Amino acid sequence: MRKGRRRHDEEHEEHVNHEAWVIPYADMLTLLMGLFLVLWAIGNEDLEKMRQFSASFASEVGISSPFTGGEGLLEGSAAAAEATTTTVAPAPPSIEREAREALRREEALQEAAAEASRQLDRAEDVIREHAAGQGVAGALSFRREERGLVVSIVSDDVLFAPGSAELRSDGSRALDAVAAALRSLDNQIAIEGHTDDRPISSSKFPSNWELSTARAGAVLRYLVDHHGLPPGRMTAAGYAEQRPVGANAPPEGRAQNRRVDVAVLSKVGGREERQ
Repeated sequence: MRKGRRRHDEEHEEHVNHEAWVIPYADMLTLLMGLFLVLWAIGNEDLEKMRQFSASFASEVGISSPFTGGEGLLEGSAAAAEATTTTVAPAPPSIEREAREALRREEALQEAAAEASRQLDRAEDVIREHAAGQGVAGALSFRREERGLVVSIVSDDVLFAPGSAELRSDGSRALDAVAAALRSLDNQIAIEGHTDDRPISSSKFPSNWELSTARAGAVLRYLVDHHGLPPGRMTAAGYAEQRPVGANAPPEGRAQNRRVDVAVLSKVGGREERQ
């Protein structure tokens, strides 16, 4: 009887020992899966999928999901919060206000530049129309520069005789055509005399500097005296042969360089673009 009882006790102990390892093994699997969830949560940007997977796993193993409340593995973790949630702080009101004001200023500047360009277009049309009526359209040429509209009037047989700064009658008619447009504008006007590279030396004009400056001054005086343009809006300067528009070697290039430029300076943002 004693032997039979000892054998029964041994069989019972052996049965108990065989099942005891399952509990720590299941705990280890649970911990491993929890660790996997933590690592996966840190590296995964799709928070919704992560929550769904976490809830499904938690329901299978009977633990609380770290994303549905309770004492989960990620509960209270600052690192996890930073990994899953990004909060962008709104810009301070002062910065937003400054940005809006800067945008309004830029839009106003662009509109002013567009209006200034339209004014110069109209001025060119008026000059062309009056020059055609005066029969001197061939003496004028036009070009746009960053500073504004430049009207070039050739000197030869139009404005001046060679080596002279006295206006000819044809030159007066050409300036009349230009003045008709300038009267309707309040832009600053720069009058610039130019020559070719052939030197001049006389008692009145020792060099091309004096000749080009005297021609620019003669044009300015004509516009002020005969057309009443405000002298405060006008400047005159001579550049001799320093700013050619054509090559000085061929005769036609030298003829282009002997000119007087009337530059109507553009307005941008309420101020003229100076040279």
